[in-house]
Amino acid sequence: MIVAVLGGSHGGFATAADLALAGHRVRLWTRTAATLGPLHDDPTIQLVAEGRQGSARLERATTDIGEAVAGAEVLIVLLPATTHEDLARRLAPHVTAHHTVLLTPGTLGSWVLAREIARAGGALPQALGETGRGPYVARKTGPAVVAAPVRAATLPVGVFPASQREAALARFAELFPAVRPCADVLDAALTNAGPVIHPPLVLLNAGAIDAGRFDVHAAGPTPSARRLIDVVDAERLATRRGWGYPAPHDELAAHEDEARAAEGLRGAGARQKLGARGAWSETLTFEHRWVTEDVALGLALFESAARAAGAATPGISGLLLLFGALLGRELSGRGRALEALGLGDLSRREIRALLEEGWRSAVWARALK
Repeated sequence: MIVAVLGGSHGGFATAADLALAGHRVRLWTRTAATLGPLHDDPTIQLVAEGRQGSARLERATTDIGEAVAGAEVLIVLLPATTHEDLARRLAPHVTAHHTVLLTPGTLGSWVLAREIARAGGALPQALGETGRGPYVARKTGPAVVAAPVRAATLPVGVFPASQREAALARFAELFPAVRPCADVLDAALTNAGPVIHPPLVLLNAGAIDAGRFDVHAAGPTPSARRLIDVVDAERLATRRGWGYPAPHDELAAHEDEARAAEGLRGAGARQKLGARGAWSETLTFEHRWVTEDVALGLALFESAARAAGAATPGISGLLLLFGALLGRELSGRGRALEALGLGDLSRREIRALLEEGWRSAVWARALK
């Protein structure tokens, strides 16, 4: 398959390398030449991982998005959700109805991309999918070297419009065998563990984080942090049930409890792998994507989706208030909240119909404004 990987993040490098080693024709696009580094002249990435690993030769590495996506079958977006509007405008002149797009993860980015591409006058792709988590937990360890100690054991994927899920999921599963179908993209977005785990870890370890380098995976999950994580997760699960989404709900108990880890998103042994060798010891700030994405976008989506479903969210709303005070701006109702996405005036039934039918929906034009 011809695949364009969009984004030079840790996950972007891991995805490009892993899929190239699997025999796919992979192009890697990044927004800047600095991110490409030596890949511009020698598009080879060294992947260090369990299972498939080694020296991965890409078809090309470029900063020209048109060159990257021309002729590709699947476009895989591995960029922060905060960049989705900008990416849509870059893609609009180049995307076609032959493309299928996958955002990993999405936080309803599939709706954002479709809306912004349409607003820019571009052709909409065959379908847009999004995952609840990235397919790898990865870190670059050199300009052309990436370590990916953890692969997703399950990869929840929703498709927009959901009426196109069968063909889109078949393509995605060819790339990622761990794909698990979701009812739609909101279902997938509400499986995202990032907004559940990261905001409590950052807030309740703020003192240690302010002091310098800190390994949030190894030292962050204190008993208090775990209790707050459990509160946020319970509110997420209540929201899912309120929207009528079926199990599995990807309870965080499977992530935290090694006895159940094999059924979780990251699989058995993930916690030990994440803490090994201090690879995740880093200097965090409130500009880290665990705040700018998981709080400002992810928790805002969770809160508004809960409100629409009649579920109470004192934990989520409290986190939004506290982070809003620390950042000096309002977070509730902003970011990826349904009302900020133009969906606030729609009923749950209308939103579910829009997610099912996409641009063929009777409310598409209304939601596009």
